[in-house]
Amino acid sequence: MSSDITHAAVAADTLAVAPNWRREVCETLILTIPIAGGLLAEMGMGVIDYKMAGELGDVALGAASYGLQLIFTVMFWGMGAIAATGAVGAQAHGADDAAAVSRSMQQGFVMATLLSVPIIGLLLIAREVLPYVEDDPEVVRQVRAIVLYGLGWVPLAFWFTVLRNFVTVMRRPTIVTVCAIAGLPLAVLLNYIFMYGNWGAPAMGAAAVGMNGTIIAVLHLVMIVVYVQFVPRLRHYRVFSGLLSVNKEMMRELFHVGIPIALAYLFETGLFFVSTVLMGIISTQALAAHSVVLNVCAVSFMVPYALSQAATVRVGYAVGAGQLRAARRAGDVAVALGIMWMLLAAAIMWFWPRLLTGFYLDSADPANQAAIVIAIELFVLAAIFQVVDGTQVTTQGALRGLKDTKVPMIICGLGYWVFGLGSGVALAFLFDLGAIGLWYGLAIGLAVSAALLLLRWRRLSARLVA
Repeated sequence: MSSDITHAAVAADTLAVAPNWRREVCETLILTIPIAGGLLAEMGMGVIDYKMAGELGDVALGAASYGLQLIFTVMFWGMGAIAATGAVGAQAHGADDAAAVSRSMQQGFVMATLLSVPIIGLLLIAREVLPYVEDDPEVVRQVRAIVLYGLGWVPLAFWFTVLRNFVTVMRRPTIVTVCAIAGLPLAVLLNYIFMYGNWGAPAMGAAAVGMNGTIIAVLHLVMIVVYVQFVPRLRHYRVFSGLLSVNKEMMRELFHVGIPIALAYLFETGLFFVSTVLMGIISTQALAAHSVVLNVCAVSFMVPYALSQAATVRVGYAVGAGQLRAARRAGDVAVALGIMWMLLAAAIMWFWPRLLTGFYLDSADPANQAAIVIAIELFVLAAIFQVVDGTQVTTQGALRGLKDTKVPMIICGLGYWVFGLGSGVALAFLFDLGAIGLWYGLAIGLAVSAALLLLRWRRLSARLVA
């Protein structure tokens, strides 16, 4: 790699290895706040979709939730693998190896393009299988339309993820927040036009959310590409160069780190998607209630998820710089901050479940009463597992900073699917607890995973300073 990239590394904003706990909290928050802002704004688009679909009734709300979860569940597998660019790039940046930072992102684009093909294939297969797992024909029709219109979303989101990781490693994640915020008014406008059939457009109902997501993804990608290309300190890394060539060594490292992350994402998102499918089997009202509670949980989850990304960068940078005590401190701070945030989220869900439910479903409509009652009950359980959910995701981020991904993948598989889904299905159907039983299972699975992942982090981080 040419010398201008090496010089750019010196000129660029660099991460600081924190000398103490207070400084580490500050450095972590500097990274986390704009990442969380972007993620929350992205989730805001989901809230807009759910809110506006909910105006059409519980069937439309259930279909919107079902369709978006199907797309995100499959798409997150690829995004998990691409997360390796952040871990590899952070350690390279900590080691002051600008050329390796560039290669990790360049090959990340190649990786993203390759992964989009099987992901789109899986969505097409899921679209055909859907009638065999969902009884309501109207829900099936709308979900299949959401998936079809959302196929272009996949490669766009993958390419955006590479650039998101790049700007985060370079300590410039604010552009991600700007992109996400720019999409919010567009989401309202597109739903108003296509979901409701205004301004001469056909009334697509919930099916509009797939097409609208693809359009907004184009906006996001264009904005971040322009930013990276026109900011001199980022442009010198030439992340858009050599996109048609494959560096086997770097690609091998990205897949080695990334595939276990993708499988861990699969286990978690798959757990929630399967729970959504099972809710649809229980009843349409249970599906609508589940959609409401899960969307609120997803919003609160964005903060520890942002902390997880910050932890990967902070830990990876410290390891690359050879500051192993700082690496352990960075992971511990991220986990602690995640727990603190989720305690706040849990309190809100515990004390104000009716208020939260009323945002999505009209409490004055008698047709919504059954779904509202179920949602209020589910919020109590959601409050209970907020803390363990925040613990498991931030701990995974810290472990990725160490490039430790295989054992966490196994832990997630056992925790989510054996303990979580296994107990949830048993409680819901064998013990006839219905929707409540499934959510007990979610709580159990997340608690087991959080405990084992935290134990793994404490053990590995102790070895760093031994």
